[in-house]
Amino acid sequence: MCLCALLLLSSLEPVAQAASTRSSHDATGISTFFTSVGHGITSVFLPGSASAHGHEHGRHRRRIVHRRAAAPVAPEPGFGVPEGTIAAHALTSSDNTLRLVEWDGQTTTLQTGSHAAKPAWMAVLVTGTQLAQACAGGWVHTLDDSPTCGIPGGVSDLALTWDRSRLATAPGWQDFWDVARHPGRRGLHFGARTTLEIALLADGVAPQDIYPTLSTQSGVDRAFRKLDLLRPYIVWWTTAADAARIMEQSSALMLSAPSTEVTSVSSRVQAGAASSLFVAGTQNVLRTPLFWAIPANVPADSAHRTLAQLRMHAPHLEDMPGPVPPGNTPTFLTVSDTFWSQHGEALEQQFEARFAPQTP
Repeated sequence: MCLCALLLLSSLEPVAQAASTRSSHDATGISTFFTSVGHGITSVFLPGSASAHGHEHGRHRRRIVHRRAAAPVAPEPGFGVPEGTIAAHALTSSDNTLRLVEWDGQTTTLQTGSHAAKPAWMAVLVTGTQLAQACAGGWVHTLDDSPTCGIPGGVSDLALTWDRSRLATAPGWQDFWDVARHPGRRGLHFGARTTLEIALLADGVAPQDIYPTLSTQSGVDRAFRKLDLLRPYIVWWTTAADAARIMEQSSALMLSAPSTEVTSVSSRVQAGAASSLFVAGTQNVLRTPLFWAIPANVPADSAHRTLAQLRMHAPHLEDMPGPVPPGNTPTFLTVSDTFWSQHGEALEQQFEARFAPQTP
């Protein structure tokens, strides 16, 4: 019995020594860890067991937290200008810090944007016809000193534009219809406004007689017949950006195009980003007056500040591609907002019924 007890005690002694050694080592390791981290740490997570096995077990069970990416912040509303304005540097203002945002000029876009939960524009440039419709429909703020709900904001020009690499001399609207002498596609805006005026100019009607002629049924029929002659060669565009793509892709020999887009495309050509060689004519340019309107979804206090900003800095659009050759004074046909406010709906419906199958 004594012999067995002695053997048992001798076998337990190394185990105790090893345990003592591990405890001393672990204690020294933890002490070293806190010392190296420093006194600035207020709390440190440690496993429940000081053993190496316990530490590894705790590490494998550590929960991984996935952080969600922050949602993108929507940009603040800016000042809405026609497409092509920014690249063409066509807006002039005494405040060069105005944040400009381009819009497509479509009345449906104006209506939708004016009723959105968050306004897209603090103010937006619109035609007189759009302004009258928006004012009557409550899409924009009324102004205390103006029954029109808007203040003048410059002009938008629609010019005869051609590919100078294929046509050396400047054409007129009558040349636009002469596909025998100048074969190739023609680009026109898909809509009655401006397109009917162009058709009558091509048919020999003097600029001052355009609206008296269009005010009669025979004049309207004359414009539509003229368009029918050109129908097989027409590439229709809807927005100014569409017109720019026609130029960039050389999809037509000639087209009607906003001057801002002609300048914009030309600037990209000079930068080597496009291959278009289109230039804009200066004769019988269709000029549309523009007005600043403040959408109804802009809060009243912001609307007052925006109106004061517009009046103080007078931002306005006016872009004639230049330089204009000496002795070639530009001539303009001012698009009549009065005429289109009275007759626009009926003429647009007639135009769409006649040419809708030809849309892109």
